[in-house]
Amino acid sequence: MAQSKSTKKLFNMAYGLGASVVIIGALFKILHWEFGPLTGGLLLAVGLITEALIFAISAFEPIEDEFDWSLVYPELNGGMTNGKDDEIAELKETETSLSKKLDNLLEEAGIDASLMESLGSSIKNFEGAAKGLAPTADAMQSTQKYSE
Repeated sequence: MAQSKSTKKLFNMAYGLGASVVIIGALFKILHWEFGPLTGGLLLAVGLITEALIFAISAFEPIEDEFDWSLVYPELNGGMTNGKDDEIAELKETETSLSKKLDNLLEEAGIDASLMESLGSSIKNFEGAAKGLAPTADAMQSTQKYSE
């Protein structure tokens, strides 16, 4: 079967129409609807037969060529780039350079490990205080509701 653009469009349309007839048939069947001679059973049968024929014909469609995505994304080629060790070394050097810059910035600002520990404990204390205020806020809200 030819794989022209019009054939692909025709099959795509047939899949959609066949599926819609199946869905409408199921709806008619579940809700026991009848529309003249169209009953749920009849619509369901027509839709399923249509789908079965479409799937039978599509079994003989030629398989499309797969794209070689590793040409576009070289990292897909075994999880690594195509032997570009220079790029990997440059990336590691950049990471090291950024780490050194961050260390220098923290040192210039006078931020050391003890200050970070103090900040962490202050945040934990603040969290505890906030949790302690919650019951008080709830009580105030209840009092306000009661007074209204």
